[in-house]
Amino acid sequence: MLFKLSCHCEESPRLWRGTTKQSFYSNISKSLFIFFFFFALSFTPFTNLYSQTSQPNPDSIPFAPAVNYEAGDGPSSVFCADLDGDGDLDIAVTNVYGDSVSILKNNGDGTFQTAVNYGAGNGPVSVFCADLDGDTDLDLAVANRYSASISILKNNGDATFQPKVDYAAGVQPTYLFCADLDGDLDLDLVVTNYTSYNSLSILMNNGDGTFQPTVDYEAGNAPHSVFCADLDGDSDIDLAVANCYSNNVSILKNNGDGTFQPKVDYEAGSGPHSIFCADLDGDLDLDLAVVNVWDEDVSIFKNNGNGTFQATVDYGVGNYPIHIFCADLDGDLDLDIAVANRDTNYLSILKNNGDGTFQTKVNYVAGSGPSSVFCADLDSDTDLDLAVANWLSDNVSILINLTHLSSYSLLFPLNNDSVKTPVTLKWQKATDSDPNDTVRYDLYLSRSIVFNLDSTIIYDSLLDTTFTDSLDIGPWYWKVKAYDKWGAVRWSDQTWSFYVYLCGDCNGDGKITVSDVICEINYLFKGGSAPVPLIAGDVNCDGKETVSDVVYKINYLFKGGNKPCQDCP
Repeated sequence: MLFKLSCHCEESPRLWRGTTKQSFYSNISKSLFIFFFFFALSFTPFTNLYSQTSQPNPDSIPFAPAVNYEAGDGPSSVFCADLDGDGDLDIAVTNVYGDSVSILKNNGDGTFQTAVNYGAGNGPVSVFCADLDGDTDLDLAVANRYSASISILKNNGDATFQPKVDYAAGVQPTYLFCADLDGDLDLDLVVTNYTSYNSLSILMNNGDGTFQPTVDYEAGNAPHSVFCADLDGDSDIDLAVANCYSNNVSILKNNGDGTFQPKVDYEAGSGPHSIFCADLDGDLDLDLAVVNVWDEDVSIFKNNGNGTFQATVDYGVGNYPIHIFCADLDGDLDLDIAVANRDTNYLSILKNNGDGTFQTKVNYVAGSGPSSVFCADLDSDTDLDLAVANWLSDNVSILINLTHLSSYSLLFPLNNDSVKTPVTLKWQKATDSDPNDTVRYDLYLSRSIVFNLDSTIIYDSLLDTTFTDSLDIGPWYWKVKAYDKWGAVRWSDQTWSFYVYLCGDCNGDGKITVSDVICEINYLFKGGSAPVPLIAGDVNCDGKETVSDVVYKINYLFKGGNKPCQDCP
């Protein structure tokens, strides 16, 4: 373990800058190079999913096989954002060997145009997309490891960018994050300085996308990643830092003005490299997920609600895990984990059990040397796809998510309709993006607009979109839940009501008795209350409420006449 930490947590500048990727990678046992980059957004004909050995796993989330797009030389960090303002998400990726950023525009369907490259500094290793100058389009901030700088590339509004403007950072900046740290509504910069006296650098925005000189804060040994989030619930933005050599996470709480309290450290695994803040257990505070490169696992730190954290629970991932992203990948409303494993050709995904505990990893094939992963809706179907930067194969892999269920509407009975029993209910089919999956439906019926255990009937696991059953007289409310085997859930677009009546039942008690004769006489001759619905008094099915219905009921009740008809409207 000491050998790994002293020799392998980072490569030397000479080895990185003086050799090719191929020769460097062949000597990786002597000196390993780490990139990792991530971002939190507080938000296909083939359907097989692939593990490390490319075998389908029916218990995992279905993604289509990777489609690869050429980037620059040594893709290291990927970020998805609407850069051209057309409503879909484009891709920005740093190329550490090419000293550039590649922009891949989305065609609107999750396919991408040829990359256009823009110059950055020397060794760009991290990119973040944000509106830095307040003009409503998204600019680029890039951390340049070997020129010890941050490059700002302002957007012209159409995903073309102005030449870079550089700002000094610390020694070997490795990752940056944009956030409003001082509460003045513009976005500031935070960057980790890997070999600069264990420090973070803060660059305050002047409001126009230019930045003040750095102010530094102490973190742990070799800070490698930072995430900005409100960890203690006081509405300002705190900092969480993964420290590679000290095997811990530093929390720096904001004083409310963009200055920070001294760090508080929490033990992580061996070689923490990438950190992500998200509500993993559904208790409305933000927990931490940290990937540990040497232990080859992910550490979960649950928040106590005040920005202090419990001891870690660890989950295994792949070889040389370098970057982590948390997102709802299976559509079940909790946040799963995706990890890029750089010494492989695959990602690891861990599904959340709903309480911040996680299932065993499942692997998905990407390109060669995945160094960064970003989860976003790339094909505009409302589920989250994967974009992966592959530093050895010089490309970006797109894995389209197949867990999407389309929206659907209730059809019959219409809202506030009146129907006879037995009642036939119909709704549209929910289309599954995985054509080999089976969609099932749960039908919810309640006597109250509130669906609870006391008032709700549930018909579950229905395969058809039509259902018939006898229901009691009176008002009903209904809705439908669709779901597939992957755990994706989609509720019907509406919750509707209907009223069940019996032909001739004037007073709505579900029976034909003398009281119905009295009800009808009062309505017709004395201005009494009308039947509910009005047509319920029509016992002879002539479509009208008249004195003939009174006579019909008297004959039925007292003289053995015909039963009430069953075909009233």
